[in-house]
Amino acid sequence: MDYKHYICVFKSKNMAVYMLTILERLGHKNFQLISTPCGIKAGCSYSIKFSNMRYFTIIEREAIKIGAEIEGVYLAERRNGRRIIKKVII
Repeated sequence: MDYKHYICVFKSKNMAVYMLTILERLGHKNFQLISTPCGIKAGCSYSIKFSNMRYFTIIEREAIKIGAEIEGVYLAERRNGRRIIKKVII
């Protein structure tokens, strides 16, 4: 089964948790907190997962408001049983 989603990586674990809290308070249900894949960033970190790139504008707008630094946005796909992750922004 093929699928794809996007992963927004923040400078710190706490910033990702805080950003998800803000998004949920604003009523957004399209985001999920996940462990950052090791292929993206080593160590214990969290990122925000979302299904459509247009949702990134919401994250970006709120990140600017609170001064959160986004390290990058990645597209994660599974094709023919293989996981492929590539950077798409920043």
